[in-house]
Amino acid sequence: MTCREFVEFIERHVAGELSTLERLTFGIHMSLCRNCANYLRTYKQTIAASKAAFADPDAQVPGDVPEELVAAIMAARKARQ
Repeated sequence: MTCREFVEFIERHVAGELSTLERLTFGIHMSLCRNCANYLRTYKQTIAASKAAFADPDAQVPGDVPEELVAAIMAARKARQ
């Protein structure tokens, strides 16, 4: 597996959707490639941070956040539902 292939598999890996052979190949690459291991770690941290940011849908938006940004986030969120 190359680093480019690793990136193509990362979403399926996190979702637990890789076959046994793909998981093995993915794991071998991670054990040999520090850059991809770091990439996976930060990818998972980003997912966790984004989930935490929306954990309380009734939380107040800080006053220094531009209204345009709030509107764009709300529109994107509505589009995904």
